[in-house]
Amino acid sequence: MSDYLVGPAGEPAPAPTIPPLPAHVRFGIPFNGVVPLWFDGDQIAWYRPADGTDLADVLGLGHVETEPGPSCVPGGWAERVEVGTLEEGGLRLRAEGPTGRRAINDAGTGVLIPLDGPLSVPEAMSGGFDTASFAVHIARLMLRAARDGAILVFTLRAPRDPEAHHILSVPSEVDSQRVMRFHLGTLMEMEGGAWDKADRRGGMSLLDLSIPYESLLAGAGPEAERGLDAGLLIELAEPVVACLLKPGFPFALGCSYVMPQQG
Repeated sequence: MSDYLVGPAGEPAPAPTIPPLPAHVRFGIPFNGVVPLWFDGDQIAWYRPADGTDLADVLGLGHVETEPGPSCVPGGWAERVEVGTLEEGGLRLRAEGPTGRRAINDAGTGVLIPLDGPLSVPEAMSGGFDTASFAVHIARLMLRAARDGAILVFTLRAPRDPEAHHILSVPSEVDSQRVMRFHLGTLMEMEGGAWDKADRRGGMSLLDLSIPYESLLAGAGPEAERGLDAGLLIELAEPVVACLLKPGFPFALGCSYVMPQQG
């Protein structure tokens, strides 16, 4: 993994190699205002939108076009990963189309987000890692997984390795009382914080979390007028973030959703 940080003979890491454009891409988890683009094959590049767009407000939340993921999943389930196209003018995203008998499944040309030039990892990580914003994004991914009854899968991609490696799965659900339940499972040995209450079985660290949706709302008054409290979202995501950051390579993390198939 150190190849991300330094070049040959200990030289500074160069900017990543970009394949011919247009190029099909999947997405790593945004951080520091930067989005990792995972190309077909084994390359990753890091970009910052030139127009100030925060892709953490877009990616992973069900807005962007998806395709089947590479993981083997049980019958009745399907892995979905978000995809886009890197073009000369920037990153093109298309909306996830509606489904059903009356849906018009035409995402059109999508929207083109202008990007600055590709960054090396040290450039993407300059100024440190914004853990708080990262945690808020992770919490929002968890809320979506609970809403959809999905399994949230986190992966880590090593240099020149076309296959991402599983680091954490989070089967999620919400009941009729809007109590959300998250079942964290990782092969890493976790300790500290909420992980001190985890079980260790079959070589895995297993931790169950339960939280009412209403407890994450800020302020008082009608629910429709209340937003989510950032501090409480960070607290919710803390065990997940601790696991994701343990390997020490937050710039190479990705995620997908394993969704129950309809009908």
